[in-house]
Amino acid sequence: MGAEQLEEGEMEPYMCDIEGVISGKQVVLFGSYGWGNQEWMRDWEARIQSAGATVVNGEGIAVNGAPTPDIEEACKDAGRTLASLS
Repeated sequence: MGAEQLEEGEMEPYMCDIEGVISGKQVVLFGSYGWGNQEWMRDWEARIQSAGATVVNGEGIAVNGAPTPDIEEACKDAGRTLASLS
């Protein structure tokens, strides 16, 4: 939530908890923002990849504000892709 950072109260501690156990896993990333240029998503993708996981579809889904129907469908599609990989 800071300057192009993951939300510090829940997401950052969660990432710290899972980084050691996601190697070899497929991951879907989604986040919303109100300002900035989505650098946080690119950093998050790189962090997931550095932990040995793969981001489904090669990139996270970022939306400015609330998800539109198109973004909601993209999230559903990503979820279906993730489920098919299990």
